[in-house]
Formats: sequence, C-alpha cells, structure tokens
Amino acid sequence: MIITNFTAKLIVKMAAWITPGTKGVTLWPFIFISPKSQAQNGRLIRHEQKHLEQYKRYWIVGFLPLYLYQFIRYGYYNAPLEIEARAAEGSY
Repeated sequence: MIITNFTAKLIVKMAAWITPGTKGVTLWPFIFISPKSQAQNGRLIRHEQKHLEQYKRYWIVGFLPLYLYQFIRYGYYNAPLEIEARAAEGSY
C-alpha cells in the first residue's frame, strides 16, 4: 500500500536527513512516498516494491537489522539490498 499523506512526508523527510534525495521509504507493509507526485514514478515504485519482497525474504524482524548492518558496513549506495532494489527499477 502506497502512502502519500502527511505521515509519508514526515517519514521520508527524516530518511532524507540520513540519505539526501530520498523520496520513498518502505516499512512493511507500507511504501511511504513524498512528494505525492512521486507516487507515479515507476522506477521508485519498483525499487520500493523490491524492498517489500526483501521484507518477505528476511522476515519483518530480519530485514531491518540486515538493512541497517549493510548500510553501516557498506554505505547506502553499496549496500547489497540497495543494489538489488536499484536493479529492480528497470529502465522503462
């Protein structure tokens, strides 16, 4: 479920403090998008949907610790879960 309300704006803004340029955040089972116009961005939606798949793969309690570990160890851009999500974006 894609959320684009005030809550989404707040969550995305907090994430952007850590990773500038953030427009989407996935917290099972929701995808938070801000600004609202980005909800039509297919690449962003595919990226965030891949994170939902990763939540399913690593379970809800396993995904966040793994994501944070990779973020700290490799940095946002080189984190394996992020590389996989970017690959899911496609080019169309």
